Amino acid sequence: MIEAAVQLQCDLCGLECGRAPLTRRFDDAEKHFCCLGCQNVYTILAESGIVASGQDLRETDVFRQSQKLGLISTRKEKPSRIPPGAVTTETVLRVSGMWCSSCGWLIEHALLKEPGIVSAEVLFASDLVRVTYCPQLLPPTRISERIESLGYRAEPYQPNRREDSATQRDLLLRIGISGFLWMNVMLFSLPMYASYWEPIAASARRIVPFILMALATPAVFYSAWPILRAATLGARHGVLRMETLLALGIVSAYGYSAVQAVIGGPHYYFDTACAIVTLVLLGKLLESGAKARTANSIALLHGLMPNKARILTGDRERFVSIDALQPGMTFLVKAGERIPADGVVVEGTARVDESVLTGESAPRTRQEGDPVICGSLSTDNALEVRATRVSSDSTLSHIIRAVEAAVSGRSGIERTADRVTRLLVPVVAGVAIATVGVAVALGVPTGEAILRGIAILVIACPCALGVATPLAVTAAVGTASRRGILVSGAEVLETVRRVDMVVLDKTGTVTEGRFELLQVKRGMLPALAAVERFSEHPLAAAIVRHAEELGCAVMRAANIQVRKGLGILGEVEGERVVIGNRRLFVELDLALAPNLEADASHHEALGHTVAFWAAGGRSGLIAFGDTVKPEARELVAALEARGLRTALVSGDGQETTAAIARLLGVDEFRAEVLPEEKAEIVKSFQKAGRTVAMVGDGVNDAPGLAAADLGIALGTGADIAMQAAPVVMMHPSLLRVLDVFTIAARARRVIAQNLFWAFIYNGVGITLAATGVLTPILAAAAMVLSSLSVVTNSRRLKNAI
Repeated sequence: MIEAAVQLQCDLCGLECGRAPLTRRFDDAEKHFCCLGCQNVYTILAESGIVASGQDLRETDVFRQSQKLGLISTRKEKPSRIPPGAVTTETVLRVSGMWCSSCGWLIEHALLKEPGIVSAEVLFASDLVRVTYCPQLLPPTRISERIESLGYRAEPYQPNRREDSATQRDLLLRIGISGFLWMNVMLFSLPMYASYWEPIAASARRIVPFILMALATPAVFYSAWPILRAATLGARHGVLRMETLLALGIVSAYGYSAVQAVIGGPHYYFDTACAIVTLVLLGKLLESGAKARTANSIALLHGLMPNKARILTGDRERFVSIDALQPGMTFLVKAGERIPADGVVVEGTARVDESVLTGESAPRTRQEGDPVICGSLSTDNALEVRATRVSSDSTLSHIIRAVEAAVSGRSGIERTADRVTRLLVPVVAGVAIATVGVAVALGVPTGEAILRGIAILVIACPCALGVATPLAVTAAVGTASRRGILVSGAEVLETVRRVDMVVLDKTGTVTEGRFELLQVKRGMLPALAAVERFSEHPLAAAIVRHAEELGCAVMRAANIQVRKGLGILGEVEGERVVIGNRRLFVELDLALAPNLEADASHHEALGHTVAFWAAGGRSGLIAFGDTVKPEARELVAALEARGLRTALVSGDGQETTAAIARLLGVDEFRAEVLPEEKAEIVKSFQKAGRTVAMVGDGVNDAPGLAAADLGIALGTGADIAMQAAPVVMMHPSLLRVLDVFTIAARARRVIAQNLFWAFIYNGVGITLAATGVLTPILAAAAMVLSSLSVVTNSRRLKNAI
């Protein structure tokens, strides 16, 4: 059937339709098409009557214009070519039946040959396949059909559904049957083993082998059917897979024994075939359980998202779907309920458990004016909350997407392991065949030589090698998320290892970022506050807050100009007001009063932040105080203890930044830095041969975070900073930055251990099997132990911190 499909030609463009052609019936005649574009164009031609007229379809204006637009294929271009500017979309499918990373490679290889598919990536650790395709050329159902034609099951990925146990139940049934039959085969094999030393009745010698074959047959052709089927499909597509090695071992042991039973030979290995099946399926069950835990951990995060919100309308309460909740709406959260959206408390006081989001186990008190996070739990009292970010825009939704992206990504070392796995299978098959041939040539009995080949095939199955890296990466990402650390991709764990310099932003990162006004001319405060209301800078907020606390009269400002990284200008009652740093005054050619520089130097030496103002020919100074976070000094010391250099960057003046740098003990600092200059500073460190990590929190940190090799954003900061960084800290403590380095280091160590043991099992095992020391049964047991050791070692990362 498949071969016939390959020969079909598209009824519009004439190209071959491939293995799964699109078909549609027109006037009782079935037509075949190579892509969705050809099918749609043919439909237009048929409905317009051109097809019925008998005209050459390829000479019509519709056909020619469709070719120019890239809607249909041409003989000069492959059907898979995507027209420039064509709309693409992404879909994620859950695939069942994958046994190793070679399965993933086969699916990717097959999908990329389909017209309209831009990219395909199989994520073996979570049984997902991510496909980007052009719906103009390819219907989404074609993707599932292509995967299923390879022998797998594909269905749309439902992230909020827990992994069902159908696969595990099927494995348990097959293991139970093969294990039961294995025990009985060994029991009935005892008379045959005894015949080596004591003669047995001729009738028993004739009958027992057939009893053994009858018992082994269900184990081989039912319990091992997934293995045999996968191997057959791989062979049909010209791919040697892990299942190929297993199938060769199982069928060789069973087939040789069946031949011996028919001819009355002395040696039988039905128990070996049953043992291989049972132990291989047992190893697969262990891997399946580990992958199910990965999927269920994501489902658990989705389970934290409430489905309904309790809306307050006057004095009445009503439930609405979470999708109907809009920013600005007020909802009620009662004790024991989860908060359905990010928001601000407008009434009530309660202790809120945010552990699932920040990793902080102790509930925090939230009262009027305090922010609350979607998914957190009100433990004791009711809260009225005004929604600020809802549904897919909430913090919890961002966390879920970040975790899914990290778990579904593949690191460089994982891709390398996949390539090694694909190469290992044909090499091992060749080694096994060569071993049998050499052993027979050296006078080893044929049965024993075959057993050596079977043992090599079984021991070298790269199960452990295929899961060594993804399981460790998944465990590390899960550990990080439980600590309130969101890792956007698996490659982050590799990047952390190379980091040798950490750049720290000052305001809001190593300091609290909540400024207090220490010095300002009282009479100018209303005018200054009128202008600063238009700025989002923390210094502006401090001026406005101080003016409100003193009850200053509200004034109006006009003609506002915000100079990013410099300051702000405006007009108040017809008078121009300028507020900013020294660079702004130099740029505007404004002179400062002579005594201001001495006053500013005094404040800066104390670590205070200084700004200047000018209005109506007068000028003055504004001094702000900010508190250094208590753990900042400890963070710097810990980073330097790890051999990392540290640097501080700030938009503050030279003396202020120098004072904070001395207090923290950093190696170097940069002062009076504009937002875009932070990226240039990071790049200068990189040009000097450094691998740079930057820690920041504000909008002005986003360029530096994006330019750094590793951006670490504090979740308490601006959304744009969080989007620019591959690592986001949901907990305000700076010491969680150290957790990133600790988790990455331990993950790297576990991956190295997993790969080491996987290669050791293969290297030593093949050697022992080739010399006849390792029997197939022991080889199967060793293979299970290798998978078990990888799974167990990876799970140690759950307690990495």
